Amino acid sequence: MNLEGTFRGVGEAELYYRIIKPTSRPKAKVIVVHGHGDHSGGLYNLLNSLIEHQFSVYALDLRGHGKSTGIRGFIRNWGEYRGDLEAFRNIVDQEDSDLPVFLIGHSLGGIVCLDYALAFQENIAGIITIAPAVSYEMKWGEKILVSIMSRIKPDYTIEDTTNGHLLTKDPKKAGQFSTDPLRHNTITPGLGRGVIMTIKNVMNQANTIQVPLLLQLGVDDNITPPGKLRQFFSMVGTTDKLKIEYEGMRHRPFDDIGKENFLNDMIKWLDEHI
Repeated sequence: MNLEGTFRGVGEAELYYRIIKPTSRPKAKVIVVHGHGDHSGGLYNLLNSLIEHQFSVYALDLRGHGKSTGIRGFIRNWGEYRGDLEAFRNIVDQEDSDLPVFLIGHSLGGIVCLDYALAFQENIAGIITIAPAVSYEMKWGEKILVSIMSRIKPDYTIEDTTNGHLLTKDPKKAGQFSTDPLRHNTITPGLGRGVIMTIKNVMNQANTIQVPLLLQLGVDDNITPPGKLRQFFSMVGTTDKLKIEYEGMRHRPFDDIGKENFLNDMIKWLDEHI
């Protein structure tokens, strides 16, 4: 069963979501949060694997992304992301209330999920973070610019030039990113400030995360480099944690050459934690 709709997030923002259910009784419910510039439909390989293995998928487009409303790549404060995810969780909880709920977040979506877990982890069966943006590093000049502009004009838009080949080594997939009308490369000082503050907060409170956690990362990822991700993983408080690194893969291992290994590991971990 496929269902699309919208719900009201923080400040009455109209946010798009999709629900995809397997044909037979699902094992669990999985909330999926995409990365910056992406949208829920851009995670086709990941969502499809979950459905094939009998998981119900609940995926939203973050505000300012995809089919959701809002200035592209802009938030006033990080509480908007957290509140939007909590509002979406209320929709998820209306169905199959006896099933466990997992979070999967990629890149920006990874820190959205980690931040959410710091506040609501008692209601989460586990988290999968894929190349979470905790290791994203701005240059000092960029940090100063963000600090100034976030006070003067936080919604000032800047067009980034992220190359598709930084995301995956699959040339066909890399070429598709630039032609996807729902993708964007827009960043704003408001989002930049939120990311900086949330990365710091997640790192400082990593030891309080007590839900099962899987960290999956590409060793050749230059957007969220592995070094700081390994540091973050060592700081996470739960003893039920697993880190899997994929040689030769970049920022989107679910879209990379050899993605089958990545997807199999994800499904195996979920099955072991139901």
